[in-house]
Amino acid sequence: MGLFSRSKKEDYPPLDPDSKAAARLKEHQALLEDLAKRAKDRLEAVPAERGLYVYVGKPPKQFGVVWYEGGQEHSFMTAMKKHGLTALQMQQLSDELRDIYSAHKDQPRYLYPLGPQELVVTPDESLAREVERVIEQIGS
Repeated sequence: MGLFSRSKKEDYPPLDPDSKAAARLKEHQALLEDLAKRAKDRLEAVPAERGLYVYVGKPPKQFGVVWYEGGQEHSFMTAMKKHGLTALQMQQLSDELRDIYSAHKDQPRYLYPLGPQELVVTPDESLAREVERVIEQIGS
């Protein structure tokens, strides 16, 4: 195992089921279970006031982002179609999300059982606000 190996997922403690983060995840439980069935990659959730943001893949290097607001799933692809954003604009937003993730890489992470896999959860309010700010740019 290398110095920067990410295979230590099992070292994360379980998320407190009575926490605010767990309550936010439960609001989106069915959508998250559906995502877990479709996604073969690692999922890392960032619960926020307005919604739920999920890094899919291996951030900060290779990842996508899915978010849930108003009971609907959104992604870069749906945002590009809905708002007419260019690939360059989406790459800039992705770069911002990469930088935000990297800046918060040392925050505590927890595990949340989710169907066929365990969801990694980063319940950091500062991270959530920054991710939310970037996602809000998509609709403006």
